[in-house]
Amino acid sequence: MATIGGLTNSTSNNIRGYGGLASGMDRDTLIEGMTIGTTSKITQQQQKKQQLEWKQSAIREITEMMISFANKYTDSWTSSTHLFSSTFWGRTQINTTGANSKYVSVTGNASSADAITILGVKQMAENAKWSSNTGVSDKTLTTGEVNFDDVHNLVGKTLEFDIQNDKGEFEKYTITLEANANYDYTSVNGIEAALKDQLKNAKSADGKTIKDLSNEIEVKQNSTGTGIELSGKSGRQEIIKMTGGSAIGLLGFNSPADGKGWDFSNGTVTATGDIDTTKLITSFEDRIAGKGMTFSYNGASATVYMPSADALKDAVTEEDKLKVIQKSLQTQLNSAFGKDRVTVNVDGNKLTFKTTDPSKQIGTDSDGNKIFAEDTTSTLTLTGGDSDLISGAFGTKVGESNRIDLNAKLSDSGLKWNDSGVSYVKEKVTQTLEDGTTQEVETGREYTTIKINDAEIKVYKDDTMSALMSRINSSAAGVKVSYQSAADKFTFTATENGASGSIEFDGNENILNSLFGDGAADIKDDKAVRGQDAIVAAKFSGSDEVVELIRDTNTFTVDGLAISVKGEFGYKADGTRDESAEEVKIDARVDADKIVDGIKSMIEDYNKMIEVVNKQLTTRPERDYQPLTSEQRKEMSEEEIKIWEEKAKTGMLYNDSDLRTLSSDLRFIISGGTSQQLSEIGITTSNLYSDNGKLTLDETKLRAALETDPQKVEKLFTAGEGVNDKGSSIAGMATNLKNTMKKYVNTLGSWESKGILVKKAGAESSPISLTENYMYKQLQDINKAITKLQSRLETERDRYIKQFTSLETLISQMNSQSSWLSQVGGY
Repeated sequence: MATIGGLTNSTSNNIRGYGGLASGMDRDTLIEGMTIGTTSKITQQQQKKQQLEWKQSAIREITEMMISFANKYTDSWTSSTHLFSSTFWGRTQINTTGANSKYVSVTGNASSADAITILGVKQMAENAKWSSNTGVSDKTLTTGEVNFDDVHNLVGKTLEFDIQNDKGEFEKYTITLEANANYDYTSVNGIEAALKDQLKNAKSADGKTIKDLSNEIEVKQNSTGTGIELSGKSGRQEIIKMTGGSAIGLLGFNSPADGKGWDFSNGTVTATGDIDTTKLITSFEDRIAGKGMTFSYNGASATVYMPSADALKDAVTEEDKLKVIQKSLQTQLNSAFGKDRVTVNVDGNKLTFKTTDPSKQIGTDSDGNKIFAEDTTSTLTLTGGDSDLISGAFGTKVGESNRIDLNAKLSDSGLKWNDSGVSYVKEKVTQTLEDGTTQEVETGREYTTIKINDAEIKVYKDDTMSALMSRINSSAAGVKVSYQSAADKFTFTATENGASGSIEFDGNENILNSLFGDGAADIKDDKAVRGQDAIVAAKFSGSDEVVELIRDTNTFTVDGLAISVKGEFGYKADGTRDESAEEVKIDARVDADKIVDGIKSMIEDYNKMIEVVNKQLTTRPERDYQPLTSEQRKEMSEEEIKIWEEKAKTGMLYNDSDLRTLSSDLRFIISGGTSQQLSEIGITTSNLYSDNGKLTLDETKLRAALETDPQKVEKLFTAGEGVNDKGSSIAGMATNLKNTMKKYVNTLGSWESKGILVKKAGAESSPISLTENYMYKQLQDINKAITKLQSRLETERDRYIKQFTSLETLISQMNSQSSWLSQVGGY
C-alpha cells in the first residue's frame, strides 16, 4: 500500500496464473485471505517506516534551527552578532572631544584611542595647485567672415542614372554640378555647357568608377531656348535611365511617362522643360531671411531670427546689412535673456556676442550705443539653428561659445592666441624599412615645445586644447590639468601629495600665456608652486613630549587610528604653539545600539527555539490516524488526504527523551551564579512555568549597563565555566548557549563528537550525517524486514497457487471421467 513517503500495498499485486476454471472457486480472494497475516505485517512495517521518516524530519527541523542559531550567535566568526567577537563588544564608536574636536576626526582601532592626544594643526596638507589668474578665453562668441555672395542653387545638385551592365543588371551613377569658374549656372547656355562637360564624369555609387555618358546622352536647348532637352544618342549600346536627382526641379524637367524614370533607349527626347532662371540664384538677403539660430545663456535657451529680406535689401552696404542684423538680434536677445545681458556688435565682416553686466556702463560707441563691462561669469553657446545660416552665411558652427572650444584648433578655439615670435619646427619620426634600416621622415606637422616640471610637451600648430591637455595629463610632468568653463580657467594639480608635488612652466612666454592665461610664464624658479605637508602637534601617552607629525595628506594612520585633520588650530600667527588652546582627546565607546539590537535578536530567536522544542515535546499523537494505504488514498480527495496526514504527523516527538533533556538544558541556560547580575542588566527568566525558561529583556537597563561598565556586560556573556564561592556556576550566558548547541547539534569532528540530535537523525547542514545516524540505521533495518516479508509472501503465494492448480487439474479429470461415464450409460 502507498502513503506519504511511498507506502505501497503488496496485496494489490495480481496473482499469477488462472484459477477457478474447473472448481468455480475465487482462487485469488482465497489466497489473499490465506496470506493476510504476512501482508498485514508488511503494512505494519511500512507504516512504521513512514512514521520514523516523519519523526526524523521533525528532529531535523529543530536541528537546523539550532544550527542556524549557533552560526548567528556562538559559532561563526563572520557573523555580526557573534557573542564572542571582540568586534561585537569592542569600543568601535570613536569620537573626539574638546572645543577643537571639529578640526579632527578619528576612526580605527579603539585599543589605541587613549594613546594619543592632538594638541594642534599647524598647517593642512595641500597638493600643489595653480589656476589661471584671469579668464583664458577672449570671452567672445564670434562668427566667421559673413558671406554676402549670391548662391548659385544648381551648384552641388545632382542627376542620377541607372545603367545596365553586361549581366543585364542596373548600376547607379551620379553626376554632380560642381562649382567651376568656367560654368555659368545663371543662363541656359551656361547650364547646357556644364551638363555636357559633367556627363563625362558620372560616378558609381561607391565613387570608385567613372563613366563617360557624353557619348550616350545628347544635351541641347529646347526649341524656344528656355530650357534643356536630354535624349539618347542613336547607335548606343547600353540601356540608360535617368531616375532623379536634386537638380531635376531646377532644370524644369517634365515628369517621366511611367513614373519610374526617363528612358534614353530609343533616341527620342525623354527629358525636357523650361528653366525658371529666377530660381537659379538666391541672394544673401533671401538666403538668411527669417532663418533662426538658438543660443543657450547660463542654461536658458532661446531662438532668435534674421530680419526679413526686404529689411536687408533696404540696407545699401554690407556694413549696413550687418547693422540691421545686429539691431534685430540685440532686441530679441534683450527680450530672451534680459536687457543688455548679451551684447551684439559688428566687428568688420563678423558679428560678435559677449555677456555683459547691465549695471556697469563703461562708455558709448561711435553710434551712441551704451557699452557695458564684461560679465566674465556667464556662458553663451550657439546650440543650434539653420545650417544655411550658421555654416553657410556666418561661417561658424554649432557649439561655438564665449568660452574655449576644446576641440577646435588652438588659434580658432577662443583663446587669447598669440604665437608671434614662436619658432615652429617640422616634426620628424623614425621609420623602420623592410631591410631593417631606419630613416627619419617628416610628418608634415609643425610644433614648438613647452616644459612642465622639466617634462617636455609638444604643442602642435594645428593642435586642439583637448589633445594638448590629454598629452600633458599622460606625460611625466606629474600634473593633471582641467578646464573650468564657468570660471574660464585652467587648473593644474600635482599628482604627488604634499610637498613632493610642484608646478613649474618653461617655454615661450606668448605660448604659455596664450594657453594657460596671463602670468603662466611667470610660474617658474622662485615663483614655482609647491605643495605642503600637514603638520600636526601630538602627545603620546606616557610622555609629555610634543611631537610634530609631518604627513603628505590630511588623513593618515597612527598606531591603528586613521586621523583626519580638517582645519588649523593650536598655533599662533608666528608659527609657535598656542599653549592655551584646548587639546583634542580621543574617546572610544562601545556601540550600545548595535549590542542591544544583537542581544534582543538573540533572545527572540532563543525564545522561539524554546517554543518549538516544547511544542513538539508536549503535543500528543493522534493514535487514530495512521499512514494511509494506497487503497485508502484512492477513496479520498486531495484535501482529505492533506488533513489526514497533518493529523497523522502530529505528536511524532511527544515525550521524546532527547528533546526532554534539551528542554531542560535550555530552561537553565542562565547559570545560578550569574542570574542576579544578568537581572541587573535587564535579562531575566520568565516566572511562568509554561514559558519553559523563556527570557525577557529590559533594553533600558541593558543600555545603561553598557554605558557604565561594558566590560561587565561582556563578561556576563562570555565568561568561561567555573563556580563561585557558594558553589554556583558562573559560566557566561553565551558560554552556556555555545555548550548546549555543541552538545545537541555539533556537526564537526568524529562520530563521537557529533551532537545528540545530529547522531539521532542527521542534519542537512552535515551531508555525511544523513547516512550516519541512528534513525537511518533503523530505516535500513525496516527495509530489510519488509524485503524479507515480501519474499515470504511470494513463497506463500507460489505454494498456494500450486495447490490450487493441482486441485483444478484433479477436478477437471474427474469432470472428464464423469462425462465419459454418463455417455457410456446412455447406450
